Amino acid sequence: MNDITRFRTAPVTTTEAKLNLFAPVDKILDPSRYQIYTTVYEDEKYKVEVSGTRLTQIHRDVLDIALFHGSYKIEEQIEQNIPVRTFSLHEIQKHLQYKYKNNQAWLKEKLQDLKRATIIVYDKEKDEDIEFNIIRVAKRSHKIQEFVLVFEELYFQFFEKSIGINYKELLDDILKLKHPQTKAVVRYMISHQKGHQINIDKLLDKIGVQGGQRNTNKHRKAVIEELQEKGSKFNISLIKTTNDNRRTGDITVKYVRHKKVKLQYPQEQPSLF
Repeated sequence: MNDITRFRTAPVTTTEAKLNLFAPVDKILDPSRYQIYTTVYEDEKYKVEVSGTRLTQIHRDVLDIALFHGSYKIEEQIEQNIPVRTFSLHEIQKHLQYKYKNNQAWLKEKLQDLKRATIIVYDKEKDEDIEFNIIRVAKRSHKIQEFVLVFEELYFQFFEKSIGINYKELLDDILKLKHPQTKAVVRYMISHQKGHQINIDKLLDKIGVQGGQRNTNKHRKAVIEELQEKGSKFNISLIKTTNDNRRTGDITVKYVRHKKVKLQYPQEQPSLF
């Protein structure tokens, strides 16, 4: 399977969820902070910086709908080796439960954000980085009466080295989640091939929840309550363990590989997650 074919069926990379490329919020409170390169994730292996604008779970929602429910132009993809997606405003509205009904300006703004955001993923072990924008062209075509996304060549090179994931059958359930932090948690957990379990506080840190302790506790409570109610849809459960030092005890978030989530591997050994 070549990478263009793989992109059609598994167009999201596991790296995007694991390295906090999309913030666990719906809105950035201080957009000016991200006009120049700002570190949004760092561990012993990777460092991620963004510039231009910070992408959120709303951007991830829109992109997911376009990727999983849009159409593609075979001729352009074969000739240019660059993925293309076409989709309608109605398609976005339908899957977002008409939250932004008839708001074409809102959608154009989100697409321009996707075009403007610049991302650098630095691999510390290899001492190399890849810098890319996700979208090269984001416009409404009057000829076909649909929106068109043309992906950047450098983004596709990033994709070629990454593991692709297909969670199309779970997407509408993800979109229905109330809290962006829960969306980010679900996307992070289902990106693990063999299942995964992690302490809730470490998980919130991994997905990029920021702010003081009061803010973190608020998001912690919201994520726990929503996962208790809807986590089973994604094979995600909460395990509570006794801890004498904390009256509430520790909570572990556990994911068991979901049969509707499919991973596809690049032709070459992936250099990222």
